[in-house]
Amino acid sequence: MLKNLIKYEWKSVWKILIVINAFTIFATLAGMFAMYALVSDATFISDMSSVVIVLLFLFYYLTIIGVSFSMSIYIGIRFYRSLYTDEGYLMHTLPVTKRQLVISRLLVHTCCMMITGMFVMLSIVMLFLPLLSEIFATSTFSASSVITELIRNSMDAFGIHTMAAVILIWTVAGVIGQVSGILAIYCAVSLGQTFQKHKVMASILCYIGIYFLLQTINSILMMPQMVLYMGDKELNMASYLNGTLLTTSIVSLFTGIAFYLITLYIMNKKLNLD
Repeated sequence: MLKNLIKYEWKSVWKILIVINAFTIFATLAGMFAMYALVSDATFISDMSSVVIVLLFLFYYLTIIGVSFSMSIYIGIRFYRSLYTDEGYLMHTLPVTKRQLVISRLLVHTCCMMITGMFVMLSIVMLFLPLLSEIFATSTFSASSVITELIRNSMDAFGIHTMAAVILIWTVAGVIGQVSGILAIYCAVSLGQTFQKHKVMASILCYIGIYFLLQTINSILMMPQMVLYMGDKELNMASYLNGTLLTTSIVSLFTGIAFYLITLYIMNKKLNLD
């Protein structure tokens, strides 16, 4: 039954996923055009208003910021509509557990966020391709030497000897962060449904409260590392990055578990579909 829930949820969100990432692609093309105009010869630039270039960069920036927020907002709306509105009556009468209802959505929504995130990262790389091409064409550095240096620094930062391990560490940390972030949305929506009136507004306020709580926890836990790094000249950047990544991943893991348990508890004990 979990497989069917996943299939149903995917059919409900894939069109929105395509639309959101289509905006990313369009904005990337506009940004690359503006960047090319910026780094090209003076003749080309003179034929094009600087105002247009600025507007294209502004459009790119706002779009890239917007697509990430849009996906998160849609996930919250989708979770709310599918489990706490009229559609929720049907879902909660199916022969499935509350855990399956949450897990099915979590898997699909995590995939959506990861896909959107990859499009955004690729977009940023593509945006700077014209600039990087110009730099490499007029300098003694090559693209391969820069990439090799970045890989070496990443390996030194984490104290490992293979690039595969770097990719694995960042992937695991990224997945934990994405899952925890989505569960925070679920938790906020679920908490909002415990209110008798203005449930949507209550959900928004709950999410704001959760966000500031997480920021406070991360700041408190990372403060000793920052003080130690600033005060100890022998402590290198690698140790600081390792500590920061480990701290944020542990916080995301435990808070994600807490958000998951709270969501299940409300759905099992405090479900209110009025």
